[in-house]
Formats: sequence, structure tokens, C-alpha cells
Amino acid sequence: MIIMKKILLAYFLLIGCVCFAQTNIATLSGTITDEQGEPLPFANILLKETNNGAAADSKGKYKIISRAGVFTVEVSFIGYEKVSEKIELFENKTVEKNFKLKYTSFEIGTIVVVAKSDFLPISPETKTTVTSGEIEHIQASSLNDVMKLTPGVETTNPTLNTVEKAQIRSGDALGTQIILDGIPITNNANMQVGIGYSSANSGIDLRSIPAENIKEVEIIRGIPSVQYGDLTDGLLLVRTKASADAPKAKVKYNPQLYEMNFSGGMFLGDWILNANFNLASSERDIRVQGDGYTRIAAQLSLEQDKEEFNWKNIVYFTRAFDEYKEKPGYALREAWYNRDVNIKYTGNYSRYFDSFNKLSAKLSVSYTRQNSYEQRLVSRDNIVISNRLTEGTQEGRIVFGSYLGNRNIRGDVWNIFADANYSYKFFTFDYLNGLIAGVTYRNDFNKGEGIIFDPLFPPSVSVTTPRLRTYSDIPGYTILSLYAEDKITGTLWKPFTLQAGVRYEAYRPSGVNLKGLIGQADLIESDNGSFLNPRVAFSMNLAEDTQIRLGYGVTSKSPPLGMIFAQEKYFDIIDTVSVVNPQYPDSNFSLVSTFIRQQANPDIKGYKQTKYELSIDQQFEFFGISVTGYINETKDMFQGFGEPMTYYKRAYPNWPDLDGSHVTRYYLDSYSKYANNGWQNVKGIEAAFTTKRIPVVNTVLKIDAAYTYSDNGTNNGFYFSSARFVPTLNEEVMPMYTSHENYYKDLLINYRFEIQAKTLGLWLTLHLQQKLIEINGRRKYDDTLAIGYYTIGGELVMLSPEQRTDAQYAPLKRTVQWYDLLEEDKPNKWLFNLKVSKSLWKGAAISFYVNNFFNNQPLYRRQRSSPASPSYERRNPNIFYGIDFSSAINLR
Repeated sequence: MIIMKKILLAYFLLIGCVCFAQTNIATLSGTITDEQGEPLPFANILLKETNNGAAADSKGKYKIISRAGVFTVEVSFIGYEKVSEKIELFENKTVEKNFKLKYTSFEIGTIVVVAKSDFLPISPETKTTVTSGEIEHIQASSLNDVMKLTPGVETTNPTLNTVEKAQIRSGDALGTQIILDGIPITNNANMQVGIGYSSANSGIDLRSIPAENIKEVEIIRGIPSVQYGDLTDGLLLVRTKASADAPKAKVKYNPQLYEMNFSGGMFLGDWILNANFNLASSERDIRVQGDGYTRIAAQLSLEQDKEEFNWKNIVYFTRAFDEYKEKPGYALREAWYNRDVNIKYTGNYSRYFDSFNKLSAKLSVSYTRQNSYEQRLVSRDNIVISNRLTEGTQEGRIVFGSYLGNRNIRGDVWNIFADANYSYKFFTFDYLNGLIAGVTYRNDFNKGEGIIFDPLFPPSVSVTTPRLRTYSDIPGYTILSLYAEDKITGTLWKPFTLQAGVRYEAYRPSGVNLKGLIGQADLIESDNGSFLNPRVAFSMNLAEDTQIRLGYGVTSKSPPLGMIFAQEKYFDIIDTVSVVNPQYPDSNFSLVSTFIRQQANPDIKGYKQTKYELSIDQQFEFFGISVTGYINETKDMFQGFGEPMTYYKRAYPNWPDLDGSHVTRYYLDSYSKYANNGWQNVKGIEAAFTTKRIPVVNTVLKIDAAYTYSDNGTNNGFYFSSARFVPTLNEEVMPMYTSHENYYKDLLINYRFEIQAKTLGLWLTLHLQQKLIEINGRRKYDDTLAIGYYTIGGELVMLSPEQRTDAQYAPLKRTVQWYDLLEEDKPNKWLFNLKVSKSLWKGAAISFYVNNFFNNQPLYRRQRSSPASPSYERRNPNIFYGIDFSSAINLR
């Protein structure tokens, strides 16, 4: 890492030396429109010989700088026919050239049907781009449904009944970053742990992001730009609609979901106003009214785009109700809910000084009011309760009979985000450099009321009893990041693009150490780790239709507040209890001793992932092929670990005088604590085959396959089991065993046959999904001998290899059945889905889908289950259907 720091320092010093005055520059500018003269915002323009490219602005205007010469200019825009033309550029002159593109897409109501005609990626990183037309065609209700169009992701039925998270390339959902309109969505300050379908200490709940107002999603699986941080496995760039579209209404239904959406936009002078309102409700148990998930979401954007600047403001509002209602006649009376309300402001501002210089700034302030509740019947004879917050002994309160225990968790979560960067284009000899440098500041904090319940009637009673807690005492979580990146295009034997940069991230920074400049310490000292993350992505056009892409990068993820400042664990031991008469509390007496263990880990560090990637892209006349191989190595992941402990029961014959008290019994137990104790390695191959729209039959064929091999385990390599009395040792101990490792092998193939018939106003997709390989197993699970044990006296005894097999320690052996050692090798399975979108009249369309329309649900007998009582699983979702209707609203 020290060598890497020196290389980066030398590189940027070199850039500073060779960056000379911008002379001998040629400029190409103009406007890109459709055949009717309407501008095509953000269309791409590329000089093929040097890979020097640019994107048009929101008005279709573009400007690209280059050295003088004759170039093949290629202009493309999704849904339009690509234009290619030879143009000569001259030193210190501007050539004006406008382009008109022919429309190849068509509309079904308001659904835009697009067939790709260019299969060579423009950027070096591996990603999947999902358009708004595809989102509407599959009837996505949340961002989670959009993920189903990613290679390697299995199809599930679109409901909102359970928490849905984004996992990319078999990684951890916590390591997937979601960027909504340029602003990351963070879960770091979510402390709603332990109630219902909470997403605290894990990834973002995708149900809260409606799909109807999404313009485009880029799912980046490869090496991301250093502009993005606090992630490991992948990145979702979500861009919502902000155009002056005609008002539109949509109604959606499936057996478990109702959804309505209203959207539209208009011009207000130089501004564009866009609004969207979404209401969705998903039923979990149709027998109980209100049991399910309801989302109310609204968005209002106001954007002004000038030649000198762009200013975009967005306000989001989301209200979510996740309810599990009490079931009539259920004795335990269990029920819970999570009710959140979020309001967020986002501002993006970009200032264009000239063709070479741009300043960008982003600011976001988000507030979320979280309110969670749970209840269940508490029933025990002579319940003894203590509310002690320090270790020691006090008289307890005796509760007779049963009561309805309940608690609330209330959080006030604030997320503040700011980013500023400066981009500068210049030539180093004949190579165009696009240098960007910036700083990111994040502050997440929770000032909620915290855990609330009646101390006289706690929500649960056992050895471990909950306590009240306020969140206002928890410190804020600051992340400070610095980044710099250079994107170089030019010709080095062949046209190439090199994107190289570094991101420095400090999780809860505490100071600056100048020794970090020479690699002897962290430049920014921090409580939860400072990380230098270099990333390099390279692409080269080996031939006009052949491209190779290479990537290497390091990413890191910060630990959430729920791990850093987890609540203490309280163990309440009843030393004595005497009940004389339940009717007269003063005649009853009890003593309770409280032992406290720290579950918080304020020193836990972020974890890192190292990525390697190699891709080959080949375009033919009517189709394209892309193959990618990758390796993701993740170290020091967050993982809960069972810490052993002892506590005891005492007798107090002279209470309240402590003299004469003595221990009557010792206990062995454990408590969980998060630590950097996990690792995961993922290797895989992804392949994609896509055709152009085939004439006459109007069909597009898409095939993608993803093979993944992953394994994971723990760093320390051991774990503690439950306590037991061992006769040969004549004491109660907690055995320690070797941790096993898990491995998974998966091969998922998607076949999509898309009939796109413009004359019929029809888009029909037959989707076949094949799970060809699905294997999982465990290594080291057959090692059943203890490697040590924890004693009642708090001593850890390690066993030598000879002692492990000694008869004295045979009672410590872990019991494993022969079938527990088997590998699960599930047979090939198929899933058949159908999606249809059909125009009704201009601006109106109806869509429907049927998942698993053959209702194929093969039973699989789990190999790791007892032959005497085998267990089975259904390997496909139930047959499921849905329908929606959308129409533009003519207000004239």
C-alpha cells in the first residue's frame, strides 16, 4: 500500500508538470436532434480513432475537444439509428456540425420499445442498463423488481411483503450502494434492530423506491469510478424522470398488490417541473385486514439547464407502513409494525466555465421518523423484574400471572451529504485527459427516543431482559472522502480508454497525521478505519468490432451505528424469591443480580474488497457477444461472534447487609458482538448474447448466463457451543470447535424471446430461466473434536492435537449425523414466464404477465435431512399473474 501511495503521488506530480497551455486544440460542436428537430438530451458522440467522447446536454447540444485531424465521428442514442461520418478538425478552430438521428423505436402507449443496435460498451466497467420502457414492460413495483433483469438474479413474484435487498454477484447486500439522482442512500444510522422485517445493520430496503418514476438504472457490477464510495460488491445508479412529459396515470394489480401512479411535467419559463405520486399496497395475509405493506411516495423536481450551468432540485416524500397484525384466536397475541416517514431534499449544481472546466456540487438533507412496535403475551409464574442499569444486586418486582408485553423503537434519523468536485480536460501530448478531483462529506446521526416500554411490564422476561435506551446520546457518524481520477483517451497502437484514480475514505475521522503523506501512517486518522482505494479500468478496441476490457479496484464499506454502538446485554439472575401472599406485595420478597456485557464494538473497522475483471466484447452484423470473468476477494467482513462469559447466583442471608453473601451457583453463557471476523471469495463468468431486431418476425433474442463459485468463512476459525457438564472433567464447560466453511456453485441462464411488432402495437416477451447448477456444501464440518473449552472460572483451555483425541475429552465431541456432511446438488430446473404489453389507443396501453405459467414447482428432498423425517422444498415460485393499465391524460 505504501508503494501504491508513492506511485499515485508521482503520477499526479507528473500530470502537473506536463499539463501545458491548451494550444493547438480543435473543437467540434453542434446539436443532436431527431428527424423532427427535437433535441436528443444526453446523446453520445465519439471520435472512433481516439475513443474521445462526450455527451450532449439536456438540450441536445454538444462540444468535444480534440487534436486536429480527420476522424470518424459516431453519434448514438438509445432507440435511434447510429450515425457515422468522416469530419476534419482544424487547429484552434471550431467546426459546427449538427446531426439528425432516425427513430428506430416505437411506443406502446407511453412505453418506449427499444432494440439495441450497438453492442460494444462505451465505458470500461461492466454494467447492465435498464430503461424505463423495460421497467414498465415487466410491471416493476420497486427497485427490487428491476434487479431481476441483471444476469445471475433469479425471478421472484413482484410483491412488497418482505424486505428486499440488492445482492450483486453473490455479495453482501450491505456492500451494495444505491445512488438516487446522484445522492447515496444510507442505512448507517438505522437503529430499528429486532422488530419485524427491519433492515438495520444490513442493506437498503428496495421496497421504499417505487419503479414508476425511474428513467434509467445502471447496475454496475465491475470496477466503479472513484467518485463512488462506501461500497464493496456493486452499485446501482438510479435516475428518476425530470422531463416535461404529458400527465400520465397508471393502475396496477396482482393477487397481492394494488398500485396507482400519477406523473407529469411542464415548463415554467426556463424551468422544468416534474411531479410523481405513487400509492402501493401489498397484502401479506388476506384474512386479516391491514396485514401487509403500504407505500405512499411523492417526488417533485425543478430543473433549469443553461449553457453556463445546470441546477436541479428534488424533494422526495415517502411514507411506509409494514404491518403484521394480531391473528384472531392466536394465544401469543403476536403483532408488530414498522412505520417510517421520510422527507429529503437534493440539490445538484454544475457550472460550465468553458469546454475544459466544470465545477459540480451536490447537497442533500434527509430526515426519517422511524416508529416500530411489537407485542406478545408474557406468561410465567412469579415473574421477577429488575430495571437496574449498573452491575449489582437490588430487590426485584414480582409480577403474577400474565400480561401483554410491548415496546416501541423510535428513531429520528438525519442523513446529510455534500460533494464538490472540479473536472478539467487537457491534452498530454496527443492523449486527452479528463481529470476530476473532489471531496465528499457525510454525517448520519440518530436522535430518536430509542427503546421505549413500561419498565414494570417489560416486553420479554428471561435471563436476558431488555432495558430502556435513548438514541440521543449516540454520537454522529461522519465519513470524509477525497478522490481524484483521470480518464485518458487516445491511440496507443489501437484506440483505448484508461480510467485510473484513487479514493481515500475515513470512517469517523478524528484527526490528521502528516506522516500519512510519506506512507508511515493514516493521513486522516479515524475510529473505524481509513482506506486508500485505487481503481483502474482499461478498454481497447482491438478491431473495429472487437473490444477488450480490464479492471482492478479496491472498495471499502463502513460499519453501521447499530454495530458500533449496540446496546449492552443485561443478564438478570434471581438470587432469591419468596412469595407469601400474591394479594399483598409487601409480604413478598426477591433479589435480582444484574450482569452487563458490552455488545458494542466502537473499534470495529470497515471491510475491503479487491476486484479483478477481464472482458471481451465482439460485435457482428446482427448480434453482439460479451464475456466477463471476475474475482472478488472480501476480507474482514462484519460478523457476529459469540463471546463466552460467566455469571453467578448469590445468597444474601443478611440483606441488605452484604456481609455473609456467598456464591451458590455459577453459570456459563454467551453474548453476540460484531467484529471484523468474516471473509468471502467470489469467482464467476458472465456471458451475454443479444441480437438486433430481426426483420419480418420482429424478434429480439437475448441470452445471458452467469456462473458463480463462492465460499466464505471466519477469520478466527473457531466458535463456542452451548455449555455442558463433562463428567471426565468434573465441571461445566463451553466447548470450542473449528468453524466450517461454506461453498456455493450456481449457473443461471436466461433466454428471452422478445416480439416487438410496431404495426400491432405489441411487445411480447417469452422468458425462460434455467437453473442448471445449484450446489452448496460445507468444508471442515466433519471435524467434530473440540479444540478447546471455556471453564466456569473464565479460563480458556486449548487442546493439543494429542489431547483432542484423548478419551478424557471425548464427551466434548460434537454430534454430527452422516447426512449433515452431504452436499446439496439440486437438479436442473426451468421457469417459464410471459409478459405482454399492447397498445389500446394513442397514449394508452395494457400489460399483463404470468410467472411460472406451467405451474412447474418440482419438489426437492434436502440431502441434509434425516431419512426418517425428510424435509422438502418447492423450487419455483407459485404461478402468479398481474395486469396494469396506463394512459396519458389530455388536459387540453
